[in-house]
Amino acid sequence: MKKGLLIILAGVILLGIFGFQSDAGKDKYRKMKTLSQLIQLVNNNYVEDVDMDDILEGAIEGMLDRLDPHSNYISQEHLKTVTEQFAGKFEGIGIEFAILDGYITVISPIPGTPSERAGLQSGDKIVRIDGESAYKITQEDVLNKLRGPKGSEVIVAIRRSGLDDPFDVTLIRDEIPIVSVLASFMYKENSGYIKLNRFASTTAQEVEDALDELEALGMEQLILDLRNNGGGYMDQAIKIVDMFVSSNDTIVFTKGRLPDSNEVFRAHKWGTHKKFPIIVLLNRGSASASEIVSGALQDLDRGLILGETSFGKGLVQRQYPLQDESAARITIARYYTPSGRLIQRDYNAGIEDYYADLREKDREASDTTLAERPEFKTKKGRTVYGGGGITPDIHVVSDLDVASSTSQLIWNSKRPIFNYSGTLKNKVSDKYSTYEAFDTKFELSKNDLKDFIKWMDEKEIEYESDDLEKDWDIVKVRITAEVAGSIWGKNYLYKKLLDIDTQVNEAVKHISEAKNLIVER
Repeated sequence: MKKGLLIILAGVILLGIFGFQSDAGKDKYRKMKTLSQLIQLVNNNYVEDVDMDDILEGAIEGMLDRLDPHSNYISQEHLKTVTEQFAGKFEGIGIEFAILDGYITVISPIPGTPSERAGLQSGDKIVRIDGESAYKITQEDVLNKLRGPKGSEVIVAIRRSGLDDPFDVTLIRDEIPIVSVLASFMYKENSGYIKLNRFASTTAQEVEDALDELEALGMEQLILDLRNNGGGYMDQAIKIVDMFVSSNDTIVFTKGRLPDSNEVFRAHKWGTHKKFPIIVLLNRGSASASEIVSGALQDLDRGLILGETSFGKGLVQRQYPLQDESAARITIARYYTPSGRLIQRDYNAGIEDYYADLREKDREASDTTLAERPEFKTKKGRTVYGGGGITPDIHVVSDLDVASSTSQLIWNSKRPIFNYSGTLKNKVSDKYSTYEAFDTKFELSKNDLKDFIKWMDEKEIEYESDDLEKDWDIVKVRITAEVAGSIWGKNYLYKKLLDIDTQVNEAVKHISEAKNLIVER
């Protein structure tokens, strides 16, 4: 940024703020003079040339950080990605991928997209794109090369396990939905299970479609998994609650300084899925729109909440476009549940303490902790707790207690469990024609553990053999789940993982309690 432009900019800032303020108002903005002076001092006197765009972005970010944990600045470069995450679609070939061993590796083709229609499979490696090597490609280049306008063509060379040579596949790009419902299937005792990972523009319709399919299969109760769902669009959360409520009760309300930030959102009387009991799963990663859904269902006695106390993000942000095509999200109000609970946790002790609180063990299980929280009453008079987040009716922690080395192996960026499962895929698909037969009869043994260890040695994957042997019952289920997902689709990956999911299996035990809530509604 030129020196003259900086001086003009500083003058405009000061004129805009001070030229139209009363004497009382000037004091409020006195630091703007200091900021303007500092911009000129750095530009004129710093030992090196300064990228003033970068410096000023830092100042903007710092200013918003001082407001609250969730007001933030979105740069021009990042804004498109952020918008796309919740817009519901983009244009490309439709794969979930990771870069493994230097190549784009297909984790799964997205159903109904060009990649699925062309027969791409989990584990396929893309070795060339339009004739150019894709070895050691960057994440950014993957998006640049594989995404593109609907109807355009891209040719990828695929290396597939069991085949000697790569082969070319021509893909015609299309609209790709950004899916919110990660999994939807029937589970034990006629229970439907829906795993929701975000609240984007199409989320409510996806949930509606999933519910219709499950009800057609005989669903009598629903487990709604909102664990690690960080939220998204408030209107989608409201629409989902409205599906289950047949009254005109309040779903959520907001309070802010501006008149138009004070709103009450009510349910309608035509809830289409009001007959079956619901258990919602939460953990400390469940935030924002997830807390609107769970808080409303709990306060209106429409469902039970099981798991851990949620994150506690109850601030309403409004996104404002800025002149340089960046944006600012500024908190304009706070969310409250129907009973009047403030969802937002206290953040006055600072950002570090705000996030450190999430690491406290069993914070919601302590009677002393709950005794310090304000009490509220649900529609039927049950006691629920405020103080930030949604406290579960049934506190259950995830107890997959594995050694640190095993955890590192499971989440290793080289994805050894996924890659090893690929070595079993052909053998399994040749032997089992259905998931049900596979689930009943297939199980990895201690001999398979030896094969897994041998494979990891060949791939130079780090592990601790004693820890791996102790944790084999968990690791083998994760391997088996990856095999199921690669053959029968992602629903079956998540379904198999429920074998070791203590929170889901505990939820099934409490269905009768959830049923009691909806008797004589």
